Amino acid sequence: MADPQDGHLARPEGRVYVLRVWHDGEVPPGHWRATLREGTDGEKRHFASVDDCIEHLYGELVRR
Repeated sequence: MADPQDGHLARPEGRVYVLRVWHDGEVPPGHWRATLREGTDGEKRHFASVDDCIEHLYGELVRR
């Protein structure tokens, strides 16, 4: 996105998250699990379900 004033690219605020999702078929009937990390050095958070992960991520984005 170019700034019409000086022609430079505007940098929108943003975040980078690393999301890992996998199916844990060993626990009947099988569940999707997830981990989420902000950036590459952030704390890794573990979630028992993808829904829990999305709820947490939504809360993080609304809060900031």
